[in-house]
Amino acid sequence: MKHRARTSSPARTDYYRAATYRRWVARQIGPRRVGGLYRTSPFDPVYEVLAVDAGPRTEWPVWQITVRTLGEARIHTHCAAWEGEVVAEPGEQALTVWAEHALARTAAASGALLEQRHLLDEAAHPATVAALHRLALTARLPQHA
Repeated sequence: MKHRARTSSPARTDYYRAATYRRWVARQIGPRRVGGLYRTSPFDPVYEVLAVDAGPRTEWPVWQITVRTLGEARIHTHCAAWEGEVVAEPGEQALTVWAEHALARTAAASGALLEQRHLLDEAAHPATVAALHRLALTARLPQHA
């Protein structure tokens, strides 16, 4: 027979409380991972997860997730529980979806899309970008008398 006092020690209670919290936060976050693309429903915009803070934190929210909707520059945090669908897992698949999204829209539609297109151009032409960086380092600014 096990000794009852050992299973109800304050340390053991704290351990189980922390484990319960971790399981609860894992269910709230769901499959979302940094770098992945997700959406709440087929009619909602796709968003990219930038950071996950699983906490625990002393103030509300006790956990939070930082996201950016594709094609927008605004970044926001929230603690909404997972519901939705995985559009692309982090990595090459997410990069492909992100690039297709940026290229399918006119660059003038949003400053964020223009910046994303610029990044795609740099990725597509690394030798040209490297040459421009070297040229910029050697260029001299006009000196004022």
